[in-house]
Amino acid sequence: MDKMLDIVNGWISAAVSSGALEIKQILIFIFIAGPLALIIWKIRGILAFFNEVRNSKLNELQRLLDSHKLSDEVNICIKEDIERITSYRMTGISDVASQKIIVRLFVEHRYLIPISFFKKFRTFLLIKDDALVFNKGFSFWFENGMYALFSLQFLCLAILSLILPVYRNAYIPFWGHLILYTVAVVMFLFFITFGKMIPRPQECKLLSKILQSQYNNSSE
Repeated sequence: MDKMLDIVNGWISAAVSSGALEIKQILIFIFIAGPLALIIWKIRGILAFFNEVRNSKLNELQRLLDSHKLSDEVNICIKEDIERITSYRMTGISDVASQKIIVRLFVEHRYLIPISFFKKFRTFLLIKDDALVFNKGFSFWFENGMYALFSLQFLCLAILSLILPVYRNAYIPFWGHLILYTVAVVMFLFFITFGKMIPRPQECKLLSKILQSQYNNSSE
């Protein structure tokens, strides 16, 4: 660690002496980087707290099972509630009947898909005649069209945030460059996130094939 600090210190000293880096720019960088590191550390603590809150009901249900002698009926209800919560986290679907069908389909096709595969289609999966159906109607195209539009907007903002420091370099201060590059990274991450929410044609075909297996199994 000390060697790394010596290397960084030597690099900064050389950059300052050569005029490539000014003391003011270093101070601005430290002024921005310090609070940024503190914010990231605080965010990690906040996320850990939310995870604890999120798991509090599961932990309480499990504690009831482990610490109390309950009737068989109550045990069944608690276990069903635990299964409902965990199934919702895996599938993204709150309907219990749909959860059970999805879990069964996943077990049958677990070598083809992860359990999170169905999350992309959670608003387009309906139960019809005791089978799961892919409702690929207007709402499907509208919702995914909006995701594509948002994704392209974030990509354009990311590219713009990278172009501005290049073509307007003389008019943008050092801290302005840092802000623009940070914005570019954030916008690019949003672009990737919204892009991943859009089902690909291959995924739609695979989903249709998996859902069709419900009828194939019932006819055997």
